[in-house]
Amino acid sequence: MASVKKDIANGNPKPRLLLVVSDDLIRDIFRKLFERSGYYTVAVEKAKVGLETLKGECFDIVICDFDLHDSTGIEFFESAKDICPDRINILMITPGDPANVYEVKKLNIRHIIEKPFPFEELLRIVEGTFKS
Repeated sequence: MASVKKDIANGNPKPRLLLVVSDDLIRDIFRKLFERSGYYTVAVEKAKVGLETLKGECFDIVICDFDLHDSTGIEFFESAKDICPDRINILMITPGDPANVYEVKKLNIRHIIEKPFPFEELLRIVEGTFKS
């Protein structure tokens, strides 16, 4: 990750971001907003597709919703833990989601963000991961 931070600080390459979000509207809005903010962004609907995408290319950051159509965010990160292990993991939760603190630490989930939240808050978290 250190070399990615250095390259990004020097203006290239674009940070690579994977969104795994079941809600079509939120996924599309976040994808567009991250792209406008200069991120190479791939957005998928299901955990299975997210895992296939990760196996095909590495990402600097993965943002995953806790509640997916085919899995939970915790299960997704558990399945993906050995794929591009240097990435930053961010989990989006709804109040009441059973995100276990032990599981979160074990899976190197760096940030948990509780919905609803403004996009700017998520963008600030993402941008903060690339500052030295």
